[in-house]
Amino acid sequence: MSNNSNKLNKSTEINIGLIHGWGMNEGAFTQLIKVIKEELKERHPEMFQRFRLYTISLPGHGEKHDLVPSPYDLPGIANAISDEIKENTILVGWSLGGLLAQYLACQQHPNMIGLMTIASTPKFQMAEDWPGIKPEVLQMFMTQLEQNHHKTLSRFIGIQMMGVENAKQLIKEITNAIEVHPAPNIRALSEGLKILQNADIRSKLKDITIPSLRTYGRLDSLVPYAAVNKIQHLHPNSQHLIFKHASHAPFLTDAKQFSKHVVDFIEQIAKSSC
Repeated sequence: MSNNSNKLNKSTEINIGLIHGWGMNEGAFTQLIKVIKEELKERHPEMFQRFRLYTISLPGHGEKHDLVPSPYDLPGIANAISDEIKENTILVGWSLGGLLAQYLACQQHPNMIGLMTIASTPKFQMAEDWPGIKPEVLQMFMTQLEQNHHKTLSRFIGIQMMGVENAKQLIKEITNAIEVHPAPNIRALSEGLKILQNADIRSKLKDITIPSLRTYGRLDSLVPYAAVNKIQHLHPNSQHLIFKHASHAPFLTDAKQFSKHVVDFIEQIAKSSC
């Protein structure tokens, strides 16, 4: 990571785009964006305006409730949001959003200058040679989704906070933040689960050439700790951080500490871009 004392070129403009995960929306990043801005302003008050944070909604989620591309797979949703990625962007993706960000980095999207993943992996479903979500768990979510998608989403949020000390408070905070926006499209939810079941871009990670930072929660049951070294082996040029007391949403568990690492990464890329 770069040293906080590094001086950034005043002409450098850096965009930070954030993509949420399955069943969520841009509201999930409300607190994180606020804290990152505070951290940037504290470190670089003279050029704070050079940094722009923006969110990208997954198709069928939030304000894009009615926009559901067909087919709804990684190439399809990547194509749907590609034009939203601004020039000079560090793309930050959480969970399914992180899988999408990795895919775009593998495709060497021309506007990406950095990749950061939050509790994400190139393959979510467990396989004989790969730690991940048990197939029966994803199938259970698929079945429950057909019966009551509101209850399924609430249960999913709970799973993301398992093992975290202040889980109830965090669940309440993120629920309130995402409920400001439209509920996700049921078809997007169903097709998104299929992506989590079927997508596998492990062989493509070697094509990522931009600086990359992967962040994980040690208590995460959806992206198990056992997967970290395997991912690192496939993408050895990436950096990684593990938040010991976090589960699937480390940016919520300790937003202040998480934002410091985000800004370290931004500084590192800004310095190399000067």
